Amino acid sequence: MYLGEKSGKFYDQQDRLKINQWLMAQMGTVGPMIGQHHQFHHYNPGKSEFGEERYFKITKRIYQELDNRLKNSKFLAGEKYTIADIATWPWIARHEWHDIGLTDYKNLSRWYLKIAEREAVIKGYDLYKNDSKIPSL
Repeated sequence: MYLGEKSGKFYDQQDRLKINQWLMAQMGTVGPMIGQHHQFHHYNPGKSEFGEERYFKITKRIYQELDNRLKNSKFLAGEKYTIADIATWPWIARHEWHDIGLTDYKNLSRWYLKIAEREAVIKGYDLYKNDSKIPSL
């Protein structure tokens, strides 16, 4: 938020409340809950059936909530790409780890692919590993 305000990029003052809402949704739900799904389902499968099932269901619900939101807008906070999208997209970029089926969520898939095409996103993703590619649908 600080960098958005200082730079004047991806954080319009007129849309600030909506941007904050979706940024806080990422910080309070998307990141922590999908992060737990990663721990149980991807990194430690078979260690806790309860944990795997619980966080799979939560991640599926998050996908549905994001899909529902994106039915009504191009990006999370409206018609413009914002810091809310920047913060949320990397979690969905691990969709192959989630086994939820991103293609089952038409609006979320559209959003994911639109952001995956951004030059800066491609450049940033490529910094992670020299041989990595943004996962396709």
